[in-house]
Amino acid sequence: MLKRFVNSIWEICQKDKFQRFTPVADAIDTFCYEPIHKSSSPPFIRDAVDVKRWMILVVVALFPATFSAIWNSGVQSLVYGSGNAQLMEAFLHISGFRSYLSFIFHDVGVFSVLWAGYKIFLPLLIISYSVGGACEVLFAVIRKHKIAEGLLVTGILYPLTLPPTIPYWMAALGIAFGVVVSKELFGGTGMNILNPALSGRAFLFFSFPAKMSGDVWVGSNPMKIKESLLAMNSTAGKSIIDGFSQSTCLHTLNSTPPSVKRVHVDAIASNILHMTHVPTQNVIQSQFSIWTESHPGLMLDKLTLEQLQSFVTSPLSEGGLGLLPTQFDSAYAITDVIYGIGKFSSGNLFWGNIVGSLGETSTFACLLGAIFLIVTGIASWRTMVSFGIGAFVTAWLFKIVSILIVGKHGAWAPARFFIPAYRQLFLGGLAFGLVFMATDPVSSPTMKLAKWIYGLFIGFMTILIRLINPAYPEGVMLAILLGNVFAPLLDYFAVRKYRRRRI
Repeated sequence: MLKRFVNSIWEICQKDKFQRFTPVADAIDTFCYEPIHKSSSPPFIRDAVDVKRWMILVVVALFPATFSAIWNSGVQSLVYGSGNAQLMEAFLHISGFRSYLSFIFHDVGVFSVLWAGYKIFLPLLIISYSVGGACEVLFAVIRKHKIAEGLLVTGILYPLTLPPTIPYWMAALGIAFGVVVSKELFGGTGMNILNPALSGRAFLFFSFPAKMSGDVWVGSNPMKIKESLLAMNSTAGKSIIDGFSQSTCLHTLNSTPPSVKRVHVDAIASNILHMTHVPTQNVIQSQFSIWTESHPGLMLDKLTLEQLQSFVTSPLSEGGLGLLPTQFDSAYAITDVIYGIGKFSSGNLFWGNIVGSLGETSTFACLLGAIFLIVTGIASWRTMVSFGIGAFVTAWLFKIVSILIVGKHGAWAPARFFIPAYRQLFLGGLAFGLVFMATDPVSSPTMKLAKWIYGLFIGFMTILIRLINPAYPEGVMLAILLGNVFAPLLDYFAVRKYRRRRI
């Protein structure tokens, strides 16, 4: 029956007035069966896996990240949009897998989570394939060439890079830009210099920054979420400092000014976690001894929030730590990120129980996709490994150099430089970009040496943008696009090196 349907489409397209739509019939036939056209030029390679099946394998590798996007966006939407402070407290105090399952089954419900997630993700997926497919068909009809299979991957990658609150018309505009400008104008699939999915996201990021960064990461209605958070904070009696927030790790990092130093964060952490020793303990204790002369009877790890704020924001001459009072809330927030407190714990970052763009939250889901791509030989493990090494080493160097230059364990260096290097790998879209974006075979290098340099460069630029550039909270997108630009040059020098070795 299916074959009969495909043949009927071919018969219609054979008529004179419908011949321009032959690429559509060819695309339907190729999607349902195998490609019917033969290679017209060398190399003539016969293989069991054609381009369509190769693309489908990439889509299969994206299944874990897609399920994670649906599941996590559903959970976050139900919790943050509930207006129930007790539910939020229970969610933030989940301490393990068993308690997480208990929360899901008893407090929110599995089907409610899936339904809420589908309502967020499925419309974006449909828009991506519909608008992107329409652009592909339009150019195929105009140019009279076959419709390539590249949209199978681009169509699902693109919505996974978006925040759940993105308006539908913006999502449509972004995928249209990615397909038309970054791919079709360069000649179509296989000819593009930049990754189409990332190009579409970059277009939205620079055109509508307010919709692509900041507090935009929960549910599908930002106003409803903000009203819900206000109601929960009011019910729980929380202030702006310790109140419930929808900020991501990277937004918290990016909004922390350089004047917030490591010693400020360590002082806050020693009080929250009741720690008797932090890296800058000597500096803190020295100042605290002076401060307690006018505040007798107080202990550093047992201060109230008001007392802690007074100590951290008092002038250095009075025994305080000299932080501006208006920046205490930023210092308090970045403490959670650096020390992995509350919702920013390493477990939440790894498993994906955090807010963020749809596909980027779960490092675990991305690793499952990476294993599949490496085993099937589709993606380059060299690019993935070098990307991770470049990011880890760069983050570690920021910390070490700050300690060596500033001294006193980096007490007066910016706090943002002291996020543990391994946690940088869990933040934002690094894992998703490392596995699915940087390894794009068209826009990445093909030579082995070039892949190592390419990955190291992207990892370095990602951390550099995160920690140095206050305008961009995330560096993965810009780093990969910049790496795409240099990929042909890296291949060129790699080929020259191999030629010299052979001579």
